Amino acid sequence: MPNKNTFRWGMLFLVWLLYFSFGITSVTIAPLAIPIMNDLEISYAQMGFILGAWQLVYIFTAYPLGVFIDKLSLRNSLGIGILLIWFSLIFRGMAVDFFTLLLAVIIFGFGGPIISIGAPKVISVWFKGNERNIAAGIYTTGPSIGAAVALGTAAPIDGLIGSWRGISLVYGVFVFLTIILWWLFSKNHYIDSTREKAVSAFETFKDLLSIRNVRIIMILAIASFFLNHGLNNWLPTLLQEKNISLTRAGFWSAISMLSGVIGLLIIPSIARHGYRIVILAVIFIIASSTTFALIVFTDYPLYFSLIVSSIVRAPMMPILTLMLMETKGVGSVRMGAAGGLFFTAAEIGGFSGPFIIGVIRDRAGTMDLGLIVLGTFVALLILLLPILKEN
Repeated sequence: MPNKNTFRWGMLFLVWLLYFSFGITSVTIAPLAIPIMNDLEISYAQMGFILGAWQLVYIFTAYPLGVFIDKLSLRNSLGIGILLIWFSLIFRGMAVDFFTLLLAVIIFGFGGPIISIGAPKVISVWFKGNERNIAAGIYTTGPSIGAAVALGTAAPIDGLIGSWRGISLVYGVFVFLTIILWWLFSKNHYIDSTREKAVSAFETFKDLLSIRNVRIIMILAIASFFLNHGLNNWLPTLLQEKNISLTRAGFWSAISMLSGVIGLLIIPSIARHGYRIVILAVIFIIASSTTFALIVFTDYPLYFSLIVSSIVRAPMMPILTLMLMETKGVGSVRMGAAGGLFFTAAEIGGFSGPFIIGVIRDRAGTMDLGLIVLGTFVALLILLLPILKEN
């Protein structure tokens, strides 16, 4: 039986690279939304649908892919996932209209779930105890830093190359190198070979849904992704509508994303068993308040609100997945299927957030009403926390 301590931090680094590639790919469109809309002649509502398309696909692919991860080795399944993400990135730069760009983003909806579901399963099989909290905080900085890099560099790359399509080539080189590193150095863990005997995917589905904590966590996942994806995808555009230039909007969007890394490194590590529900309550209150603040403030008070918002919003997902993997009846063996359910629910919010904000913007002519919807929805989550249990 191999010693799990020999390579767990190496696996954490490789998973971080996968999630960084996930983040940089997922946000390639947002910072250049207006130039892309002008070039491809698409509306705000169509762009909102594109921004949320991969989250919509998640809803249907997450659970089957989670079961797939439980049955296939983590090394092979995550290797397939990162390859699909690379294809999605390259095809975005080849889009000629709404439908071809939409198709490129949809491909991400098949590769992305494998990474986002497989990553917490890697943590669950390679780490134990409070090391899980630390590892969860570290690996979830990957997509935030990746997104920050995309937000901060997309406009300069566009200016240097003279086309928004250049981002696919530049970022594609890095993602391809990540693919090579994963296949060269990643390893399977002996726990990953453990399987539930004679239990179908449907039986597992019923068993997991019968657990109250799983159902509540799924609802919280919907709301947290509704806020995060809705706000993050439209943030550069929101800032531009406050008379901030494209480059400066990208800069502050990147700073906002990087601020989330602070929350990811600190909050999950202190969110130990017995304190997570209280911490979630504080997170929801601050997240709601700072969302409303984006309507009222301008200049540096606006930027301060963005930074605080990102710090508290970023740890929502790792805290919820930690509670999920430690819920009785889930554990490491079923974390793939449970993670699939989690992201199936979460991406209902992940899709509807950007899409609804885009529709509201088309109808109201401003982002303010959409921000009111986001802030109110998150504030209501506090009502669910008293019935959530830490097992």
